[in-house]
Amino acid sequence: MGCQEPAPPRRKSCEGCKLAKRRCDLGFPACSRCLVRGSPCIYPGRLPAAYKSIVDEPVPEIPAVETIRPNISMKYPLSTNDSIYVDPALHVNPDSMDYQLDDLALPIQSASLSASVDRLLTVRNFAVACPRTRSLRPLSEIVASHLQFAIDILKNAPKMMVLENQTPWCHPQLYKNHMPKEMQGMSFLVASHSQPQSFQLTRNALDAYSCCSLYMCKNETNAPVIMNLFEARTSEILSSPQPLEPSDMLARTHALLLYQIMRLFDGDIRSHAKSRSLFATLESSVLFLMANVPTPSPSDPTELFPLPIDRTTELWEVWVLHESARRTVLFTYYFIQIYKVLQEDLLVSCDGKLGLEHSWYLSGDLWKAENAFDFAVAWSEKHHHIVCNLDFEPILQNAQPNEVDLFGRMLLVTVLGIDKAKSWFRLRGAIL
Repeated sequence: MGCQEPAPPRRKSCEGCKLAKRRCDLGFPACSRCLVRGSPCIYPGRLPAAYKSIVDEPVPEIPAVETIRPNISMKYPLSTNDSIYVDPALHVNPDSMDYQLDDLALPIQSASLSASVDRLLTVRNFAVACPRTRSLRPLSEIVASHLQFAIDILKNAPKMMVLENQTPWCHPQLYKNHMPKEMQGMSFLVASHSQPQSFQLTRNALDAYSCCSLYMCKNETNAPVIMNLFEARTSEILSSPQPLEPSDMLARTHALLLYQIMRLFDGDIRSHAKSRSLFATLESSVLFLMANVPTPSPSDPTELFPLPIDRTTELWEVWVLHESARRTVLFTYYFIQIYKVLQEDLLVSCDGKLGLEHSWYLSGDLWKAENAFDFAVAWSEKHHHIVCNLDFEPILQNAQPNEVDLFGRMLLVTVLGIDKAKSWFRLRGAIL
């Protein structure tokens, strides 16, 4: 019989999860727990994810340079920086690196050779056998300065939905009088939490609301059962026909977003792997919302003509639906970008507006209005702003801290960074 190659060794948990005694999802180049914390993810026998080898550009052979520029001294040592290795056992011998230098050499007749050589001569270390590496510091700084504030909000979203009936992208009055099937659930699952009496909860399905309550009570013992319930509920939603009404599509999207958040911040390997495919479904849902929800413009009138209370109530309810939809669209694309950054997706790009044309209302008074009368007063007597394509420049010049609600603060910190955002609030006598 022919010789069979031995099976590859089973990948072990990373050092961070092992020390914390947490389940590692074995993600590569880094597990989700290390990505969220911005810490090095070190697997036994591998370099940390932050020091993965990246060859930025081909480098011509040194002899070719000596041939063209004989006056240049090429007596630089072929060395590596041992400080990047956290364990001497991980040291890489340059002679063992699998590079074909003949393939990297540029022809002498190349038209761009002169510029390439000039660029090469400015490099002080000619260790061409060792790939360039990317430092951990830039990613950890981006997460800490621009994204950690939002990540903390995301982690708290399930709890916020249960205790306050809202998230930064879901208005607290949206489901007060009617909760669609996608957001309904078994009332006994949330009996341990205070719930508004106006909620029309049914016992026909496990839903996002009740699953958020379960998620708050999750521990190592009941985690497998709870995550299986999440999977069953998600599959039920995905297998159901697409809603035709914007309100039903919005409820469906809110439910899927909550499931996605709970999956991504859970240590279960299966849930983390399956969560990636759900982003495509979320994108199609928000595209439907974009096509059916109007976008405000700074040129729109800011005055609300005196109307009967019934008519004012109708306008307010429509505004609550539309504004929740606008924020949900924006948040979904924002969430996708956060996920890509945490996964160190080298192809991630940013045009400053998340790749779509959008606008939404920034007004703490409008968003927090609990009835049609308060909404009418806030609309007529208080300032409200319209943010277009994440352009916060007019907001920074004209808005006051109390006008920036949690959704606005989350995006403002992402744009400015935590220190600049804190400074803006402090200069106006407030705290972020």
